[in-house]
Amino acid sequence: MSASDDFRAAMSRYPTGVTVVSTYHEGRAVGMTANSFASVSLEPPLVLWSVGKTGSRGQVFSDAKSFSICFLGSDQSEIAKFCADNEALPAGRWSENAYGFPVVENCPVVLDCRQHAVYPAGDHDIIIGEVLRISMRDEAGALTFYRSQYGTME
Repeated sequence: MSASDDFRAAMSRYPTGVTVVSTYHEGRAVGMTANSFASVSLEPPLVLWSVGKTGSRGQVFSDAKSFSICFLGSDQSEIAKFCADNEALPAGRWSENAYGFPVVENCPVVLDCRQHAVYPAGDHDIIIGEVLRISMRDEAGALTFYRSQYGTME
């Protein structure tokens, strides 16, 4: 097993929430599943996530001046799988919110962000977003990811 395989296997043992990050690119909504998400600062409200440089969406998101981060609910694993494999958001499962951001519908939390900074980090870029708006729904549980499997927390 290579060092990168060992690292991937070790990181899979760290349970995370699951997000879909979405933006517009050349007039179409683009999304991707990401579990590399963390809060950074309360004042101003900043979050971070990372995107692979070599994937088809890497440059799209590194260049995006605004984006949404949608925390997926316990019943949205199919959306996570779809957005992991496809550049488009799933038909009939997203809409544009009142602020003009493409968002996955019925998520427990949506953060509308403006790009604050992008930092190169190995084969990924770390994207820092300033949170402009927050939408929350209390009735939804959370989708989780552990050892390459989806789970839930209610």
